[in-house]
Amino acid sequence: MSDEPNWQPNVGAEEDTARRLVLTPASSIRLRRVRWLWDTTPEGAPPTSHGRIPLNSLAIAAGGPGLGKSQFAVWLTARITTGTLPGELHGKPRGVIYAATEDSWAYTIAPRLVAAGANMDLVFRVDVRDDEELHARLTLPKDISLMGKAAEAYSVGLLVADPLLSMIDASINDYRAAEVRSALEPLVAAADQHDFTILGLAHFTKAGGSDPLSRIAGSGAFGQLIRSLIAFAKQENEEGEEEFVMSLEKNNLGRVGLPSHSYEIQPVTVDTSEGPTYVSRFVLGPESATSVRDVMRAETNGDSAGSSSEVVEWLQGWLTDVGGSDEAREIKKAAKKEGFSDSAVDRAKKKLGIRSKQQGFGRERTSHWYLPEAWEQAVQADLPRTA
Repeated sequence: MSDEPNWQPNVGAEEDTARRLVLTPASSIRLRRVRWLWDTTPEGAPPTSHGRIPLNSLAIAAGGPGLGKSQFAVWLTARITTGTLPGELHGKPRGVIYAATEDSWAYTIAPRLVAAGANMDLVFRVDVRDDEELHARLTLPKDISLMGKAAEAYSVGLLVADPLLSMIDASINDYRAAEVRSALEPLVAAADQHDFTILGLAHFTKAGGSDPLSRIAGSGAFGQLIRSLIAFAKQENEEGEEEFVMSLEKNNLGRVGLPSHSYEIQPVTVDTSEGPTYVSRFVLGPESATSVRDVMRAETNGDSAGSSSEVVEWLQGWLTDVGGSDEAREIKKAAKKEGFSDSAVDRAKKKLGIRSKQQGFGRERTSHWYLPEAWEQAVQADLPRTA
């Protein structure tokens, strides 16, 4: 007699095959609340209303080169290993497996971890030993079972895959959705079973317009499988200074439209047994009104908001008319009236070799742009020289 309930017939048993269908009524499924690895809910707001990375899920941190994605992963690692990340693990330090294929542990990753204040005893480099393969490396989906067991044995709360694409088996075409899903779906299942979260790092492609999700390099399956996308971008503000912005561009299990944040990549000196070494660290800044999508939209629109030569000609003419230099804020305000985007003006600035100089302090600080000949005159007049 079958052990299955009467309402769950053994469909396919009459053919005496191993393959069958099992139907489970929704009423028998246990409801679970969403728990958050990273939760920035401010005091007074509804509980967990600002959850950013769901626990035991796959999240991706993506952006162009040089925007601090790896430094962000180190920042997150440091807070998980010290129990200081706002969320479900706050006050509960956990281990982190840091799987990296592009950066050196001795020269880059370990010094960055020290600079970020990580508990170094709880961060684990992962290597693969295989008697049949001399240069074995961590491979998905081949090593998923081993990864799950290791995560449970070492109380791991986070797996950093930097970059995620490099860990997918070389035989898998990472632009074919079905093949990518076959590699990542078992990893997501293992994360849920063994209680750890995955942060995969990814690059943006140049194609895809202003939608960060469509810009992730590789198959569209990444956008379908991830529960959270943290995107990174850089823009030039009205003072002519570079500003980094980070925003949550996908949040399947929580609220969308959460505030973006500015951030900095700060230089840090770390002592080693061979003397000082110089690395950088991620520093989370205040909320920002600009999102990564906004930056991408401005870049996309800038390509069509007047030809490059038109913007260059206009900018050179404007600065010439005002004596060779003007405040960046006023330049961009005038450019918008002409239909030129900020990003188009920034590109024209580079083509013309325009230099910038900061004046004033605090809220009174402004940035002035100089044509090359006006810059030389300013230098000769002993004005402070900054690029």
